[in-house]
Amino acid sequence: MSNNHSLSNYKAITEAKYLSVENAYRYRPILRYFYEQQQRLRYWLRPEEILQAVKERMEPSEASVYTEDLLQLDLQQLHDWGNLQRKQSGKVSKIEDFKKKRYRYQASPYTIKFERLIEELEEMGDTYGGSLESTQFDKLVETLRLLTRLARVSFHKPGERPRFEIEDWTDEKLYHWWTELYELFRKVTNNARDYMANLDSVQVEDVMMTEQFLLYKDKVTDYLRRFMMGLQRSSYQIEGLLVQVNRALLNDIFHRIAGYDVSIPRFETTPLIKEELVKRYYDQWEGIWQWFLGDGSGRGSDLEDLQRETTEAIRRITRYAQRKGERQSSMRSRRADYLYLAKWFASLGDVKEAHCLSAAVFGISRMRHMWVDTPKVTEDIYSTIWDMQPAEYVVKPRVQEYRERTRPSKIESKDEEKKAMLAEYLKQKAERQARLNQIFAGYRVSVRELPVIEPFVRQTLLEWIGKSMASPAREGKTDDGRRFKVVESGTGERVRLRCTDGILEMPDYVLYFLDENKVKR
Repeated sequence: MSNNHSLSNYKAITEAKYLSVENAYRYRPILRYFYEQQQRLRYWLRPEEILQAVKERMEPSEASVYTEDLLQLDLQQLHDWGNLQRKQSGKVSKIEDFKKKRYRYQASPYTIKFERLIEELEEMGDTYGGSLESTQFDKLVETLRLLTRLARVSFHKPGERPRFEIEDWTDEKLYHWWTELYELFRKVTNNARDYMANLDSVQVEDVMMTEQFLLYKDKVTDYLRRFMMGLQRSSYQIEGLLVQVNRALLNDIFHRIAGYDVSIPRFETTPLIKEELVKRYYDQWEGIWQWFLGDGSGRGSDLEDLQRETTEAIRRITRYAQRKGERQSSMRSRRADYLYLAKWFASLGDVKEAHCLSAAVFGISRMRHMWVDTPKVTEDIYSTIWDMQPAEYVVKPRVQEYRERTRPSKIESKDEEKKAMLAEYLKQKAERQARLNQIFAGYRVSVRELPVIEPFVRQTLLEWIGKSMASPAREGKTDDGRRFKVVESGTGERVRLRCTDGILEMPDYVLYFLDENKVKR
């Protein structure tokens, strides 16, 4: 159970040889039969029934030449590789059976896990599988909430931590709770990762090019949007719960779980070590923490990456659908339009009216516009084309062999433009941050008392209010680490937030900034 990376951990796995050797077409049916029987709680099998089952899974030409002697050779080889375990049957009626050493066979744990994995891969096919189920995040919220629920009698002396309800559980119940929590986290994250990888795969790109994609576009985008809404609702709650978890409580729980895990009787050559188990649980908890809150390096969390990938997937699917629709509209039949125009022309009684209609319908569509790249000579917006100097337009021959002469162009450095754009961006960002610091300088800010604000200030304020509404404690955190809490003023009135681009009517909220430091883990 150690997490060290010694070379002994990377030795060759001989149990996997049966998957790719020359006689794999014989070895695989044998071990698949063992796996299927193990699912039915039949562990020890005899060669006679193995032979019959393997022949049923082979081609007729191969099954006709597959004898018991070949089966014995295959079983011996699988035993040498470690795929099968065997013991001699105690019941023999002939001296020949005793000399042949009639064995019974059982599949090894490695083999069962290999076959289970292969079965899952066969069901998955060429896709990554996975799903985006926001309800799984809701279950994760309820499971984590047990870590913050106080006991009915939680009185404690000054300086001591309160008592939690989970501490009254038995070690066995704690063990199953932690197993369920971590497996739920792995299931949620793995399914989301696989589904997003599937959306970005070559197979899905090919599907997007087909006509059938337009039929499923709305379902996929609606599925992604519902997942995003559920994810945003649950993620804020999970982040708030993770911050509230008492570290001393975690230490007690992990030691109790490790003690119970060690006490489970197992027939293993290497006994479990309690300290290593506790370290593994801490590593798993750290993985949950970093997935939702990040590692503190500023790179962001995996949750933010998932939200960004989901948003980008929605945009990509929408773009594909738009292009597909435009392509279809450009290739559609104009038969109905032409019939309508024909009836319109037939209804006219004068040829002059027909000429006017023809000029209006067909004249502009046949007009050609020539564009010539010439230097700009005036900034006057009221100048006309007649005031410009004539330009030369080069007509290219319409022959297949014609190739326009090209001159090699030099690579121009854009470093100065990039530095200027970066400086402009940083300047704008600093000005906006200074404006935010000016408006939200105090520890208490009321929406009713705000001056006329810019659109980016309004957008930032609404994001803060949205974060607090999704938190159980109505608390949130700004991008620069300031913790705040949003409460209603209690008047029940609606206020008018004045902005430079209009007026927004909203509830009368009050923001309280709790401290200037970032949340400590």
